[in-house]
Amino acid sequence: MTDTEYAVTPTVRRYAVSPGCSRDEFLAAAKVYARAVVDEHDLSVTVGDLSWEVSTRAKRRAGAVRYRDGVPEAVVLTWGHFERAGWSAAAATVRHELAHVHLLTETGDASHGPAFRRLADRLDTHVHCDRFTPPTWWVRCVDCGAELPRYRRSKLVDNPEQYRCGDCGGRFRVERNTEAD
Repeated sequence: MTDTEYAVTPTVRRYAVSPGCSRDEFLAAAKVYARAVVDEHDLSVTVGDLSWEVSTRAKRRAGAVRYRDGVPEAVVLTWGHFERAGWSAAAATVRHELAHVHLLTETGDASHGPAFRRLADRLDTHVHCDRFTPPTWWVRCVDCGAELPRYRRSKLVDNPEQYRCGDCGGRFRVERNTEAD
């Protein structure tokens, strides 16, 4: 789902906040919006039982559900995603995370499997979010051109010669992403 494909329903517009708002205002809007989504779609989620948090460090995920022993504890929304993509993208992430909480509560399944995909479609949200932060490195296969984004140093980034492409078996090269600097 690209930025222009996010559902902008009257409910999304009603609870919209701009990226210039505070983190507290963003979380307040997200929680009130989440309650409206739960009511509208009859989800087995109690918004008030969840801790709602903002991550300023996440670079690859727009949100997450933290849970222990199959019990959802917190919804974490990424500030950088909201700043770059706006409220409609953040609202889609709220719906995505609510789908996880609902399925955890109902079936104990936190995956992006078939049940999640069906519910995501019903909630008009994405299964995976678009990249919103440029990676620090690109690991590229010299044979087939496959590209792997990397945000942190890893064995693959430091020693690409020790790995082969999963698609074609080719060798990798690592390039620093100049867009990330």
